[in-house]
Amino acid sequence: MWMKDVFGTDKPIIGVLHMHALPTDPKFDAATGVQGVLEAARADLKAYQEGGIDGILFCNEFSIPYTSDVKPVTIACMARIIGELKSEIKVPMGVCVASDAMKGFDLAAAVEADFIREILHGAHAGVYGISNLDPGAIERHRAELGLMNCKTMTAVIPEGTRQLAERPLKEVAKTLAFNLNPDTMLVYSTTPGSSIDVEQVSTIKEVTDTPVFASNGVKAETVEEILSVADGAIVATSVKYDGKFFNAVDPERVKALMERAKAARGDK
Repeated sequence: MWMKDVFGTDKPIIGVLHMHALPTDPKFDAATGVQGVLEAARADLKAYQEGGIDGILFCNEFSIPYTSDVKPVTIACMARIIGELKSEIKVPMGVCVASDAMKGFDLAAAVEADFIREILHGAHAGVYGISNLDPGAIERHRAELGLMNCKTMTAVIPEGTRQLAERPLKEVAKTLAFNLNPDTMLVYSTTPGSSIDVEQVSTIKEVTDTPVFASNGVKAETVEEILSVADGAIVATSVKYDGKFFNAVDPERVKALMERAKAARGDK
């Protein structure tokens, strides 16, 4: 599988670096400005790398509530922050622009990301209303940017949503693999922070050779069970101080999770 080439290990653990709110975001702190966002990102990056994480995914996670048409200032600020941290990043690096795959690929091009996590397909309904994506347009934009070698990670069914036309999970996975051939399929739980249904991972793997990652609810206590089925995992809230979304990354929590992950992988 491609993960060994990129991450140097099978079944990698990727830590999401939640960027603080940026200009025009409702939670943006004008007093500390973009410099404050940069310093918080630097601290989280250090904590992740000290804890032994396999990869870093930068995302404008604190831009909530999200918009499907992200403003250019968001991409500009994210590119600036990642650019300033580039010399400090010691592991493979990916990006995600929440709810806007087109802008996600723009950012990936600007910072030369190794991989990207975005919602790339489907029509879904959830708290943000109805989302109807155009995979053909997104994939052509990726090609125009010269990013066909940038690895893609995408949800089979996005977190907290329902398909507008309900189809069996196997059917969704098969058509996703055939039409987009993503490098990784992501399985989410039904609610943020809760553990995934590992049976969903097994179901998807019955119909595709595409690697399947657990994309939320991964904790030190659950990572061994999850990696016994999944091909990797994405972590965030569980490795923050007190396990709370808006807190900073705790290097000790990262270390505890990675120790169990490495044991499950049989790392030497």
